[in-house]
Amino acid sequence: MTSEKARGPALTKQMAAIGGIHKLIKHCRNPFLAAWRVVSTLSINHIITTIGCNCSNISLPLPSGPGYLLLLMENTTGSKPHVVLLASIGMGHLIPILELGKRLFTHHNFEVTIFVVASQSSAAETQILQSAMTEKLCEIVELPPVNISGLVSPDAAVVTQICVIMREIKPALRSAISGLAFRPVALIVDLFGSEAMMVADEFEMPKYVYIPSNAWFLALTIYVPVLDKVVRGEYVDQKEPLKIPGCKAVRPEDVVDPMVDRTNQQYLEYVRMGMDFPKCDGVLLNIWEDLQPKTVEALRDEELLGQLCKVPVYPVGPLTRPLKPFDSRSGELFLWLDKQPRESVIYVSFGSGGTLLASEEVVGRKEIEMMIRTITVDKEATYIRNRVKKLKYSAAKTLLEGGSSYNALSLVAKKLELRWKTMEVNAS
Repeated sequence: MTSEKARGPALTKQMAAIGGIHKLIKHCRNPFLAAWRVVSTLSINHIITTIGCNCSNISLPLPSGPGYLLLLMENTTGSKPHVVLLASIGMGHLIPILELGKRLFTHHNFEVTIFVVASQSSAAETQILQSAMTEKLCEIVELPPVNISGLVSPDAAVVTQICVIMREIKPALRSAISGLAFRPVALIVDLFGSEAMMVADEFEMPKYVYIPSNAWFLALTIYVPVLDKVVRGEYVDQKEPLKIPGCKAVRPEDVVDPMVDRTNQQYLEYVRMGMDFPKCDGVLLNIWEDLQPKTVEALRDEELLGQLCKVPVYPVGPLTRPLKPFDSRSGELFLWLDKQPRESVIYVSFGSGGTLLASEEVVGRKEIEMMIRTITVDKEATYIRNRVKKLKYSAAKTLLEGGSSYNALSLVAKKLELRWKTMEVNAS
């Protein structure tokens, strides 16, 4: 009698575990997905044995290999919505994702987990990660590095290397998501993480792509699969600009790097990205409505690029990294700038990295003088400068409550909150 009483709690736990597994399979809309949501018999035995039960008599339709047990995630939603973000390798991709995560946490009351593919070799990147962890706004999780030496040549283009790394990181991402205490309401990836959207599908999560660039880049990217079919030869050899519906045409010499050589793997990766983006549930852009209204409208117009984009486009920017306190070097620079006549200095940025081929001509003084005159003293100068001032003020207002970018991200947040509430009801 004593042994029977002792087995009571264990038996209850066993029945609850078995019932939960059968409930999971029964209510999952996709039988294949259900199989992925159950671990191998050995794993189930181990888990239930850990709580003091024996389930040798359990017979379940299991896949041939191990799957993923999401019972805890299915039934635990947390006290507020939880969103996960994936940052591709490199500071230029890490910083925008961190800023988006902070925005979701501070302005929209989300729990945020950011999965990072760290380079392990950049001191500046390490410092940024440590700073983000210190702020404790978002949970930062570094995914284990992957070895791609056997998959690409050492001299492969950077785009190719990043794409292959993000492709190989998917198993680690899948495992990391399954290990979360709370079930996420969505996965947000950057442009190089588009293949990870299939992981979101396995967890039945909405997936969004965050493009920390402009609308024109998105337009070109989703249209490049069309250009790939209709343009013969190299793009740089074309005699006429490449037309994009509803957008400014692209001069052959202005195509993005992956389009320069169509035989290079990075071009194939770029075409794939263009086909991947429309498969998401929405695209977030790091611009605001007033910056590129015609291009944004073309992306939404079903008679123009909307027939390719197919998903909502949300301009949520400009999300930028806050300025740090001046050090001695930057302090000297700003002291010098303050002494110059108002609006007399032109700042030229080459991005995070820039190189010239030996065959490329260095811009001469006359060309530089011509461009400076265009924005300072020529007839166009007044229009250009006034427009820049107008955009400066609209950029500041758009992120405030009631601004277009604030409202756009709020719309995404409300959709995810509604999903979270539905998950709560289903879990109860």
